[in-house]
Amino acid sequence: MEEIEELVSIGMPVYNDKSFLPLALESLLNQSYRHFELILSDDCSTDGSAEICKEAEKWDTRIRYIRQPSNIGISRNMKFLLNQAKGKYFMWAANDDLWHPDFIKELVRGLQNRADSVAAFCAVKEIDEKGNEIQTLSAESIDYSGKHPEIRLKKLIRRFYDGFGYGLFVRDQITNVRFPVWWGINRNSPYNNIYPSLCFYLTRGNYVSCGEIPMWYNRMKSEENIHHKIPFPNHFIRGYFAFLLRKFNLVIFSLKEIRRAGGSFLLIAQITPSMFYHWFLKPGYYGFLTDAKRLLRGKISFW
Repeated sequence: MEEIEELVSIGMPVYNDKSFLPLALESLLNQSYRHFELILSDDCSTDGSAEICKEAEKWDTRIRYIRQPSNIGISRNMKFLLNQAKGKYFMWAANDDLWHPDFIKELVRGLQNRADSVAAFCAVKEIDEKGNEIQTLSAESIDYSGKHPEIRLKKLIRRFYDGFGYGLFVRDQITNVRFPVWWGINRNSPYNNIYPSLCFYLTRGNYVSCGEIPMWYNRMKSEENIHHKIPFPNHFIRGYFAFLLRKFNLVIFSLKEIRRAGGSFLLIAQITPSMFYHWFLKPGYYGFLTDAKRLLRGKISFW
């Protein structure tokens, strides 16, 4: 009997990515770990992605396709997929990424070997739209493991990388996680909104690093192919204000997720200064310098 045969649920939010979707589906269906369900939640795609999903559902019984009646946005779609899952383990899968054939097998093994862990992840290869390698991130550079939540969270705060939100999780440990919708002018921009969920996971339990072989291939797309845009990208004052508000949202919602995950007020007091510095003050300073240079070069308008 196989050492690892628990059901893994894969949740894929789908939205207007027909150029990459077939390869993403093929990559998942070619996993050496076969015992999984793949849930596709289509957020009202208009580019033909729906037809690709429907065809895939016909030729593999592990696939379940759901089309949302109206566009609910990426945050609500991520939560919807988690609520639909039945497996002991769960992972989100972007509809434009690729995976090593042993991705699920190795991450399941990692979680089974570490009873205190909630999340497992690996080294990462970033690829461009043609599949060419851009860079590799070592497992060590994005290892957020630690005996205590304070250690794990401070590692994330100082060496932040949101990729492990696409790792593998023990599902019943993360069912209460939330993906925020930012306040005000950032409500339609999901940038950075995965970080509060990462804080939730690291508060709930440990993190397993599964070796130095890159097993997740993160697709980096050009600006014209990114669906989610930042507010006022060509305006100095309005754009910078939106940026600061988003970073402030990030700190507040992250602290809320730590508390919701069972973090104590002492833990929050211990990590708040570091989080406020690294996730608000520091990016605010460098963001101002960057936008000021763009303004002086005539790349953006003042207001």
